[in-house]
Amino acid sequence: MKRINQLHPLSKEHHQSLVLAQKAIKACRSKNTDTISILCQKIINEYPDIWKVHFQIEEESIFQILLERYNGTNTDSQQDEKEVVQLCKKLQQEHLTMNHYYEQMKAGNYTLLGKFGELLKQHTRTEERQLFPVLDNFLTQDELDKIYQTSLKYRQI
Repeated sequence: MKRINQLHPLSKEHHQSLVLAQKAIKACRSKNTDTISILCQKIINEYPDIWKVHFQIEEESIFQILLERYNGTNTDSQQDEKEVVQLCKKLQQEHLTMNHYYEQMKAGNYTLLGKFGELLKQHTRTEERQLFPVLDNFLTQDELDKIYQTSLKYRQI
């Protein structure tokens, strides 16, 4: 799939998130407590520096730009603009849910690993298949550059 250059850093991380999601789903299905525990510990250790930051980049750039522009006060907004705003709100809520799953795993509740994996998989696919393809139509070059600069700021690429 052709991807806007400014979104490449986020798309690369999406590939990593799909790998993690598959590992979580597979570990959960195995019912092997050692495998589950090891993967949960890996998530607990990596989540703040990788996934929480990834979500923050999306929220402070993509979601913020779109939500500010199409915040519902413009009654002349096209239906597709309203749908993109609704999609951003849904994705933000999913970020909160994954943050909650992380906090629960950190507290020792490893039973959420499967739910975490399923949500991460579905969430990542939604961003890649539904959100990212339409950003070229909704965002200016300056806004796309802001997304890239936000990625650089947080990741020091």
